[in-house]
Amino acid sequence: MIRKLTKDEYRNAADLSYQVCMESGINDFTQEGIETFKSFIYNISLMNELDLYGAFDNNLLIGVVGINRKRQHISLFFIQQEYHRQGIGKSLFYYMMNDCNFTKISVNSSTYGELFYKSLGFKKVSEKELNKGITSIPMIKNI
Repeated sequence: MIRKLTKDEYRNAADLSYQVCMESGINDFTQEGIETFKSFIYNISLMNELDLYGAFDNNLLIGVVGINRKRQHISLFFIQQEYHRQGIGKSLFYYMMNDCNFTKISVNSSTYGELFYKSLGFKKVSEKELNKGITSIPMIKNI
């Protein structure tokens, strides 16, 4: 099941994001980057700027995508590792996109996620960059 998360569920989404990031994307983070990431996902006011959507297996949160509607930007996108390559990420992305009226959407992809975003039609805007200890690849998709 996929649905929009309530604000009460944001802490679970932050925990899932941190767990998956440390398992799958750790190579993109310096120690400073880990602290930068944690200070974002555990900052209630910053997280409240996002709309979060979750994918569930029974009642267990297994994936999350967080978007900043004003910026038309994906700020978080994580699927638990054991659920990778099962179409859950794509389903979550298209569910979120159907709920939004975007003309474009951007993301700063991890190196791990680059091929996934390309499969969704995203294109690289520039090469890898390092910002506050986090390596990412700026990408955009025109709708």
